[in-house]
Amino acid sequence: MTSISNKKIYIIAEIGVNHNGSVIKAKKMIKMCKQSGADAVKFQTYKANNIADQFIPKATYQKKDNNFESQYEMLKKYELTDKDFFELHKYASKLNIDFISTAADKTSLQFLNYKLKLKTIKIGSSDLTNIQLLINAGRTKRNIIISCGLATIENIDIALSALCYGYAKKDFHFNYKKDKEFYLQHEEYLRKKITLLHCTTEYPAPLEELNLNIINTLSKKYVTSIGYSDHSNNLITPIIAAAKNISIIEVHVTLNKSLKGPDHKSSLTFKEFSQYIANIRKTEIMLGSFKKRITPSEKNNIPSIRKNLVYKNNMTKGQKILETNLTTKRTKTGIPAIEFSNVINKTLQKSIKKNEVVKIKDFVK
Repeated sequence: MTSISNKKIYIIAEIGVNHNGSVIKAKKMIKMCKQSGADAVKFQTYKANNIADQFIPKATYQKKDNNFESQYEMLKKYELTDKDFFELHKYASKLNIDFISTAADKTSLQFLNYKLKLKTIKIGSSDLTNIQLLINAGRTKRNIIISCGLATIENIDIALSALCYGYAKKDFHFNYKKDKEFYLQHEEYLRKKITLLHCTTEYPAPLEELNLNIINTLSKKYVTSIGYSDHSNNLITPIIAAAKNISIIEVHVTLNKSLKGPDHKSSLTFKEFSQYIANIRKTEIMLGSFKKRITPSEKNNIPSIRKNLVYKNNMTKGQKILETNLTTKRTKTGIPAIEFSNVINKTLQKSIKKNEVVKIKDFVK
């Protein structure tokens, strides 16, 4: 995955677990994502047994939906089978929309790599410090998108270094303290294969915590493609993010915000998602070129807008033109105002009346 500067932003519709465990719902959402203009759909591949024990409580935002079940019970409810993923991947291919999924554990990573053979695999913010998973992700040699919510710059350095270690080494002797700058030795891998997404891990994320300027910080520090994982549930956010020259943006979508599940309330409906994409595409058009030049529409306006030199008062033959004798106005003909300095001190070969347009034939040769 290379930098998409001067190209359209790659838009990922995060279905996540908003299918509520239903392949039928998931297919419907894939189709609606395609119709809305998304470039890719993204799911979450996991086995509840591998990522949470039965006693871990839910995150605060997850409790709003159902405070009586454990995180494990919630995850188990929305778990898809390998067969389901094969079916959904095939359906997405049929609709010509890219299929991406988050690997939440080593087993799911191996499934996405060796079985589904995805070109791109996502690593979520919750696994930014999961060295074992990151090293194994680097070993896949796949395109990796990694979100950096819940993180400091040092955490990001370590995560990128772990990915690079997996890509370059065959052992697991990665020392996160000593090897945290290992990523500096593998810029080509990072540039070609890794996309780093700024992210605020809260649902919805408070506007005052979005800190979109961090996108600039990441762009200056790392050679990876830079993108944004948007949890703001706000249609203005993608406009600002797009204006920061990101390569990728992902956002959660839902069939209905009132459905049961942890992410529905902070996701976009498909009506909102269509507007979200439209806002991005309009922003790209508005941003335009980095080169300052006269646009085609401006060229048409130059004759009516640009000013020419005009005599400010009556003057007589033989008189020298001083700064006080000239002004500028919009006129049909005449010498452009930019030639002002070349007209000063010229001698008139005829008398002139106030408000006449300055012409080359007025001067003694």
